[in-house]
Amino acid sequence: MSVCLSAIDEQLGGKWELDRSENFDEALQEMGLNVVFRKLASHAKPSMEIELEDGKVKINAKAAFFTQTMVFPINEPYEQEFEGIKMKCMTKWENNKLVTEAIPEEPDKHKAQKFHRERVNDELVQRTRN
Repeated sequence: MSVCLSAIDEQLGGKWELDRSENFDEALQEMGLNVVFRKLASHAKPSMEIELEDGKVKINAKAAFFTQTMVFPINEPYEQEFEGIKMKCMTKWENNKLVTEAIPEEPDKHKAQKFHRERVNDELVQRTRN
């Protein structure tokens, strides 16, 4: 296992209740998602399980109205779809944060986003930036 994956497993591996998500509603709006979904998503406190699987990071997120599983490599490009929006992504481990840059395949309709997931004390915090 690479040093990077070991650090991710040590810092973020396990089950979490998402404590807070910063700038999430704004990011969803810029992605072009409807107001009903945005309000539900921004108030959800999903349970998340972060683990390693075949040299990749796997995140299972579950809330009352959705379940999402993401499996992705570190430092390699990959594609991800979120509510019908196709994104070209790259995730890196930087300063003890899982940082994902997501660029929409249709940049005229949706804006690029950057997601940071990190452990702050004993909490999992997700920040969204564009």
